Amino acid sequence: MADERIAQLQAKVAHYERLHALYEALDERLEEALRKRQPLERVMPALLRVLCGAVGATGAAVRTMDESLTERTFFHGEVEVEPDLLESSELTIDRDDGGVALLHELDVAGEPFGTVFCFFDADPVDDARPLLRCFAELLDNHLAAIAQARSKYEQIRAISNALKEPVLERGISRAIGILRRQVDFADLVLMFRHEDTLESGAGVRYRIYKNGELLHHGGDVTDADVDAFLRAQAGAFLDGDDQEVRDRFDIRRYREEVLITGVRSARVIGRMLVTSRQGEFHTYDRELLDRFADYLRQRIVDFNREWKQLSVVFSAATCGRLLREEGYHERYLTPRDRTIAILYGDITGFTRISEQVLRSPEAIGRLIDTWADRAVEAIWRQHGSFDKMVGDCVIGLFGPPFFEDDPATVCQRALDAALEIRALTRALTDDPDLHLGAIDPPLDVSIGLSFCPVSVGFFGPNDDYTAFSSGMNNTARLQSIAHGGQILCMDSFVEALGAPERFGPAQRAEVKNVRDPLVYRAVIS
Repeated sequence: MADERIAQLQAKVAHYERLHALYEALDERLEEALRKRQPLERVMPALLRVLCGAVGATGAAVRTMDESLTERTFFHGEVEVEPDLLESSELTIDRDDGGVALLHELDVAGEPFGTVFCFFDADPVDDARPLLRCFAELLDNHLAAIAQARSKYEQIRAISNALKEPVLERGISRAIGILRRQVDFADLVLMFRHEDTLESGAGVRYRIYKNGELLHHGGDVTDADVDAFLRAQAGAFLDGDDQEVRDRFDIRRYREEVLITGVRSARVIGRMLVTSRQGEFHTYDRELLDRFADYLRQRIVDFNREWKQLSVVFSAATCGRLLREEGYHERYLTPRDRTIAILYGDITGFTRISEQVLRSPEAIGRLIDTWADRAVEAIWRQHGSFDKMVGDCVIGLFGPPFFEDDPATVCQRALDAALEIRALTRALTDDPDLHLGAIDPPLDVSIGLSFCPVSVGFFGPNDDYTAFSSGMNNTARLQSIAHGGQILCMDSFVEALGAPERFGPAQRAEVKNVRDPLVYRAVIS
């Protein structure tokens, strides 16, 4: 009896020694594979060779997913895997050639991930099954790491591709949708700026998620009170003072991502706070959040670059509409022939004022900056586009970029802008910062308006948005013959506006290099 007990113990010891030896050999090979970053194509035959040596098999195979998550079979030794064997649910199969096949399923996180096959010419040794199980368990862990790495790569790529969506808000929605399916977040606060100023919350965009669901969206305001609160808090939030926002939305433990841009000077363009339903985020989740923040930062930088280019020409409302539409550049901004209203406005007697009143370059520059800023704002308020400044002359275009309004509306907006520019120019005489109170006559402006065909769009190597035509040149000539306070309008403009009673009698002016005289009327003040 004692001898039998000793024999049993010796058999168990031998079995565990074989298990241990197999475990050590496999573990060493897997560590080498990780250290040298070897692909399954190179690793798997070596592992199967170790398995065959341990269980006395003539061959072995593994049917599983490779690094690209494509189903594949790896072999070692004398192996012939029949198609019906791949579909079998049996663990032991007697083969037609008299041999035996042992099967063991692989799983990753409880999900089937393939099968290991061992082939024997005769009945396998008694402990072949436990040895095979040991092999499968070690392989499960290795495959799990590969599967997770591949899954993470695919999710990161999907997030990156989503944020390449031409319309930023749509891209963010798609990217957060992918993130939400992978990361079990509860709350998410995302706020970023797309302009250089945060005055009154201008240029701020935000998203607020509670329990994984979108509650507030800066591009689609559902709660005016929340919108006003977030815009008022934007400056503090982006500077790192998020207490008010966290209190408002009951956010306690959170992970923070700061979106920073700039090489020479780090500038915060956004921040994201996110909480986990589980209290802490898994390493996998953290990496996805990191990559999302990285890709979003770059996408916002790209968006800001687009916004900056457009905001030189168009109002904030027009910039917003353009950037919400896919393919906006081709649809609206490439050169095209259209009939539009044109405004030329020039400060009257600017040379005299510069030389006799202001004198210093600083004072002259302050006047031009102040007047140009206010004149361009007036053009934008009337849905116009800013073409350029030529010295102290401002040029506005009415109709671009959407060309949706009828001629009368377009010309009325140009006239309203002209009247507003004249009023604000006269008001500058009393601006204490400009020191113009002593000038006589007071500051004024001369304006020319026309309605004519042009070629308009982005032109040239610098992508300047402008218009070209003889009508543009004639509008400049018309403005040059206007006296201080006069708004002169081409006859075509008066006809398109359709309110002749608002203008004086038709006049003619011979101008250099133009065959026919200009026919125009002055606005009755």
